Amino acid sequence: MNRRSLLVRAATACGVVAVLSVLCFAVLDAAPGSAAASILEARSGGRPAPPAAVAALEREMGLDDPMPVRYVRWAAGVATGDFGVSYRSGRPVADVLAETAPWTLLLTAVATLFSVVGAIAAGLAAALTRSRRVRRGIEGVLFTLGGMPGFVTALLLLWIFAGWLRVLPSGGLHRPGEALTVGIVATHLLLPALALAFGHHFGVYARLVQTGVERLRAVPHVDSARARGLHRRTVVLRHLLRPGLVPFAARFGAGVGTLVAGAYATEVIFAWPGVGREAIAAARDQDHALLAAIVLLTGLVVVLATLLGDLAVAWLDPRVRLGTPTHD
Repeated sequence: MNRRSLLVRAATACGVVAVLSVLCFAVLDAAPGSAAASILEARSGGRPAPPAAVAALEREMGLDDPMPVRYVRWAAGVATGDFGVSYRSGRPVADVLAETAPWTLLLTAVATLFSVVGAIAAGLAAALTRSRRVRRGIEGVLFTLGGMPGFVTALLLLWIFAGWLRVLPSGGLHRPGEALTVGIVATHLLLPALALAFGHHFGVYARLVQTGVERLRAVPHVDSARARGLHRRTVVLRHLLRPGLVPFAARFGAGVGTLVAGAYATEVIFAWPGVGREAIAAARDQDHALLAAIVLLTGLVVVLATLLGDLAVAWLDPRVRLGTPTHD
C-alpha cells in the first residue's frame, strides 16, 4: 500500500468517525423520554417530576436548544477532550471513561490476542494434518463454537472453570481485601478474555485460515519451494501461512466491532469494571452524554481496527502493497 492510498484510507476513517458522531447524536436526541425528567425522578426517589421543573432543568442544561446547536457545542467539546458531564453521576464523562475504558481495552486486547493465535493454530492444524479424524475433530469444534452465542460460551466457561473445577475466579478484578497486583489481575482476566475470544466468530476465523492455507497447498510456487528442498517450516510460514492469512486479516479487522460489543456483555457477566456496565446504566438512565461518548469511542476503535486490518492485508499480500488488484 503506497503513501497516497494510506492517506486516503486515513481520511476516509476520519470521515466515518465524523458521520458516526452525527448519527449517534441524532439517534440519542430522537430517543423517547427526557434526560432532565430522569434526573429529577432520580433525585426525588422515583416520583414524577413536574413539567415546569423539567423545563427549567432543560434550559439550565441547554437541552432546549435546537439539535444542530447542541451537536456543534458537543462536537467542539469532544475535539478538545471535553465529553460533557454525566447526567447520572454529575461527574465529567472524561473521568468516567478514564477509569473504565482502560479495563475494556485490556480485556479486548487480550481476547484479540487469544483469538488470533488460537484461530491461526486451529486453522493451520486443520489444513496441514494428514489425519482425517483429527481434521474432522477440529472442524467439529470450530462448527460448535461458530454456532454458539457468545453469552452461552461465557456461561459455559464460567460453570466449568469457576463452578465445577474452581480453578479460576468467577468475576471482578480482585477479591475483597486482595491487593491489586499484575498476577491477580491476570488471573481474573483470563476467564472473561477466553470467553470473549472463543465466543465471537472464532470458528469463522479459524475456518478462514484453514481455507486460505488449503487453497495454496497445490499452487505451483509452493510445489516449487518443496522441490528446491526448503525446510517444511519455511514452506509453511513463508509460502502457505503468510498469503493464506489474507482472508482472515480482511475479515478480522471488520469483525472487531462485534468483539468490542461482545466485550460489554462479557463485562456484565464477569463483573469486569469496564465500559460495559457504564453503557447499560447510561442507556437505562438516559445519560446521553455518557452514552454518546461510549458509542463514539466504540466506533473509533472499530474504524482503527478496520484500518489496521487493511494494513495487515497489504503487508501479507504484495499485490495489494503495490496497489495492483488481486485475482484468485
